[in-house]
Amino acid sequence: MTDAAQPGPWGPRSAAAAMAAAEQAQQQRAATSVPSTVQATPAATPVGFTGRAGELFGVLVKGFLLQVVTLGIYRFWFITEVRRYYWSRSFVGPEDITYTGRGMELLKGFLIALAILVPIQAASFFVLLGLPQAEIVVTVVVFVLYLLLGQFAVYAGRRYRLTRTAFRGLRLRMTGSAWSYAFKAFGLWILVILTLGLAYPWAATIMERLKMRATWFGDAQGDFVGTAGDLMKRGILLWLLAFGLPILMIGSLLASIPSEIWRELFAALDDGMISRRSATGLAFAALTGAGILTIAIPILLFPAFTAVVYRWRMNGTRIGGAALASTFTIGSSYRVYVLGGLAMLGILFLMAIVGLIVFGGIAAAVFSRDSLTFDSPAAGVTGVVFLVLVYIGFIGSLWIAKQLLIDLRLHRARLRSLSVLNLAALDAVRANNVDASAMGDSLGDAVDFGFGA
Repeated sequence: MTDAAQPGPWGPRSAAAAMAAAEQAQQQRAATSVPSTVQATPAATPVGFTGRAGELFGVLVKGFLLQVVTLGIYRFWFITEVRRYYWSRSFVGPEDITYTGRGMELLKGFLIALAILVPIQAASFFVLLGLPQAEIVVTVVVFVLYLLLGQFAVYAGRRYRLTRTAFRGLRLRMTGSAWSYAFKAFGLWILVILTLGLAYPWAATIMERLKMRATWFGDAQGDFVGTAGDLMKRGILLWLLAFGLPILMIGSLLASIPSEIWRELFAALDDGMISRRSATGLAFAALTGAGILTIAIPILLFPAFTAVVYRWRMNGTRIGGAALASTFTIGSSYRVYVLGGLAMLGILFLMAIVGLIVFGGIAAAVFSRDSLTFDSPAAGVTGVVFLVLVYIGFIGSLWIAKQLLIDLRLHRARLRSLSVLNLAALDAVRANNVDASAMGDSLGDAVDFGFGA
């Protein structure tokens, strides 16, 4: 960036030195410059995605193999290449979107993230080494720190990706403090956990509003007008099925088991012997089944939950005088997950058949020899290398299959359900670019919150 103003296709680009003053002036006019609703009958511009599985397959195979060869170092360039693929095939009407991030930026950000995460891991290790009885406390503290860092990564990583996203020749940007957002979001997530998800609509509304009001396209500020009540109405049935039904089921089961059966069950567990035909065996089976259902029901409802939240989030998004509108349905979400899941099961079946044939052939070739020597160092190393390669190939194949059969299709279905209302309101937007570090993006990946891909 330079301090000199540069011309742009939609007006003169603001100078970097005047950026702070421009932001302050825009925020003072936010109440009037960012309307909560658009005109009554705004023009709708469809959003499209032209990506195909065959094209992405080559990108994924190349990136995966280079990650293996470089022991993971190529990952940051691989992430960048995948993003460029998705961005470049996304369109708002006839206008495309561009991703300008670089792999080296993500690598530098990852190294900075390691400087934060390694001391945390080292401190927890040495504390447990001296005080092994404090394992629960240390685990809770590390979880809390990771949750806080994860929220920092949500904000900072989003800011990085926005500053590397260009539309109409202008980059998006994000202001505000990532740490301020992290502490607020951390408190909201604790509230969500304590209320078993009941507080999620209010927490999600607050977090979306914080992020969108700090989002800018040039000098047009974003906003979020979705309400907690709307999300609650859309998701209350899902909450009742995911949490209410298991709680009712387990509570009824616990209350129905007599106290003497509980005593017999605990005694049988201590002895490690439970008769299947006894009352304790039936109680144990019922409790096990209830536990499995408690885990399975939320998993089965996950596609519906993500569809409800996505549509709510998109319909509440505003930037300048433009708005997003989505028609994405729960049925569309299940269609992607069910068909993709069935296809992956088919791939697993084929891989099992191929594995049996390959291992059977190797076993036949080995045992057909007159002399077998399995105790030599060369045989041991060869066996280990072979198993590692098989494992890497198996995991890599499943990962690539998921990207093609589920993630790509879900992304296409979501984008094709979108339209931009009153896009003409952004015609007069002027540039006001700002740079951002990739540390938040890589930190999110490092603490395994899934924001690096």
